[in-house]
Amino acid sequence: MRELLAILTLCCCLQLNAQDIKVGDRFLDIETDVTYIVREVRMEKYVFMTDDVEDNLLSLAKVDGKAGEYILEPSRQADDPPIAGAEFGWPVKYAPDKGTLEFYTSQGNLLYTLVAVKVAEREDYRFDVSFGTDSEGYIGRIFVKGYTSQDEEPQMEFERDLVERLAEAPSADEAARWVDERTDINFDGIPDLMVFIGRNCVGRVSEYYDAFVWNDEDKCFNMVLDFDLISNPVVHPDTKTITSTARTDAVEITTWTYAWIDGHLEIIDETTSTFGDE
Repeated sequence: MRELLAILTLCCCLQLNAQDIKVGDRFLDIETDVTYIVREVRMEKYVFMTDDVEDNLLSLAKVDGKAGEYILEPSRQADDPPIAGAEFGWPVKYAPDKGTLEFYTSQGNLLYTLVAVKVAEREDYRFDVSFGTDSEGYIGRIFVKGYTSQDEEPQMEFERDLVERLAEAPSADEAARWVDERTDINFDGIPDLMVFIGRNCVGRVSEYYDAFVWNDEDKCFNMVLDFDLISNPVVHPDTKTITSTARTDAVEITTWTYAWIDGHLEIIDETTSTFGDE
């Protein structure tokens, strides 16, 4: 009996927690097309939200013992309520069954409603690749679209010119290999995205890619600046580095080693060897 009571208590706690706001939850203001993102839940009591450009602040304080019930509070001194017509201290209710965040007046009248937005996770994405021709009929541009299981329209789109034009488009099997969605580029345990953009065959063959890392906080792909300048990139999970090689002289090859520093790839080592050196 005591074990059954413990199980029931645990289930009730899980159900209550499921009705509370969590970090990463998003709510859309349909009237202004502004999306509020939950940035922090402090001590399981205070909820701090900003819009997608981190401009407008929205702060809620949880009502003790009442799942999904909050009070609108100022985020900082001299704040004005971010919701038009609202006043601080008025109740706010999160209704996950309806997918809404509702703001009420002190008299209990519904004043404003934000709609919960379901956010796609990294594993929800699949990618399609296609190619475009130029005025001379050569294949000179690549298009990549990322779809999720819940959306018909692409949630991620990318296009760019190829390093070198192709005489004909890759077959379907070949095209699929132009998108690498298994490699963890920034070593955070989540697969990222590398898009092959072509070869430069002058002197020594060099291959180039554009890269996107998954931002798990904002649930989106962020492009890695200047990754397309890294020739022949090789990812090394054991050392958490990326190496690049290129022919820098008639008889020389240079290897650069990159590491992630403060969210950016930076060169931490450079070595040059002569053809034939062991």
